[in-house]
Amino acid sequence: MKNMFKTLVWYISTFVFFFVLVFTTSCVDFLEVKIVDHIPTNPIVIGTVTPDSGRVASQMIIRGENFGGHKDSIEVFINQQKAAVIGVNPEGTMIYCIVPTLRGVEDRQEGDEITAKVKVVIGGNTSNIINKDFIYTFSQNVSTFLGFTDQDGNTAIVDGSFDKAQFQSPFWLAFDTDVDGPKDSNGKPKKNIYLIEENNGLRFIDMYEKTVSTVFRTGNGVGRPRTIAFTLNPNDLEYNRDTMIIANDGGDWGSIGTIILARDSASRQFVGPWKAVMHHKQCNGGAIHPVSGDYWFNSYSKSQVYKVFNRSSQIWRYGGPTSDKLNENGKEGTNYFFLVQDDSWEFNIQIAPSGSFAYIVSKNQHYIARMEYNFDKKAFEKPQPFVGSQKRRGFKDGVGVGNTLFNEPQQGAFDKFDNFYVCDGENNCIRKVTPQGQVSTFAGRPGNPGYSDGALRDAQFDGPFGIIYDDEIQTFYVADRDNRRIRVIKVE
Repeated sequence: MKNMFKTLVWYISTFVFFFVLVFTTSCVDFLEVKIVDHIPTNPIVIGTVTPDSGRVASQMIIRGENFGGHKDSIEVFINQQKAAVIGVNPEGTMIYCIVPTLRGVEDRQEGDEITAKVKVVIGGNTSNIINKDFIYTFSQNVSTFLGFTDQDGNTAIVDGSFDKAQFQSPFWLAFDTDVDGPKDSNGKPKKNIYLIEENNGLRFIDMYEKTVSTVFRTGNGVGRPRTIAFTLNPNDLEYNRDTMIIANDGGDWGSIGTIILARDSASRQFVGPWKAVMHHKQCNGGAIHPVSGDYWFNSYSKSQVYKVFNRSSQIWRYGGPTSDKLNENGKEGTNYFFLVQDDSWEFNIQIAPSGSFAYIVSKNQHYIARMEYNFDKKAFEKPQPFVGSQKRRGFKDGVGVGNTLFNEPQQGAFDKFDNFYVCDGENNCIRKVTPQGQVSTFAGRPGNPGYSDGALRDAQFDGPFGIIYDDEIQTFYVADRDNRRIRVIKVE
């Protein structure tokens, strides 16, 4: 109770201080408030820092002397990292700033603590270093990685440097690790990102040149690209990235259902024009098995699941459940492995890194099924409902089928423990699904769409539908569709 009271007092005092700053700044002419100048010949003195502990994005008030009342001339550093100065009172005795991330190149875990020094710099003059250290706690945090909108919330598909790039409808994300291409500063294969803009095309995010470019726009029979997969290089099953496969949701059996793009040997990027390799109806997604290299995909028409048996010819052959049960290109796909449920199940297949199982994520039926993989048969068993409630949208954490609710789940990402972090699109949050079927809310405010960065459960999303996870740097990337941005979740 005592800690709660102290926290409440801190937030009230911070609000009052911020209000006074805004009021005095906006009404300075009316009130004729005198702004005190910093005196270069006098020392800059920090008296106290409030609070004395916090995390990234915490609000901090520095009290002292000789700051001067001109905000733009003041710099605040916490462990050599520059903090954002929000305001200063006219007398130059209080500075309001935001704590920056103090994460360096080293790995950090949730809950790690370090001591940090606070200093103020004005016109080349540096303050004293306060005796009492600021205790900084590392925590998972949501921030904005790429994208912005104008004051009316509008944006467009704009290529260019990270600070200029814009997005229209970010929807599905994929890492591309090029083992045969250039290496990063640590000698590891470079890892870039490809993004499907829903109903708009494919973008490339160059993580090293820090640029965004458009690979292709929709049209010419490809109007609804849905998922991205990469074929396996038979000489290197661990990484393998030589052909990109994109599932397209066409309206009938003669529609383009699957296209591929080749990697350019010079730029090492996947470039157009794309090539159609299968014609089939209403595909919501496809995935490559990480061990066998087989491509599995679905059709919305009757909720069929197919496997591609032959990719050696210009037109791929698919079907199931055996290699002699294949469908003709552009004809109704009556040969399949199994039906997931009834007709019109909009779903995608997401395979665990081990390849031992996969999730069927049903967007329009609001649940997730699980199917085990038989390595001897090189085939998945028929899926069984795992979490969520079929044909019931809503929000509920819990365990298993019927005791949990989703509202249009879409892409998910696995961590090294096979936990599955899935975008719960219309609940505007990220949910965590354990291998035991425990569902919890990982990030965002369920049922409260918006745009704000911050702590996991304080941050807001608006239609998050795509997510990938980089275990090496413990970072999630989220395609926040209706905010038209790419967000990140990481320890800071």
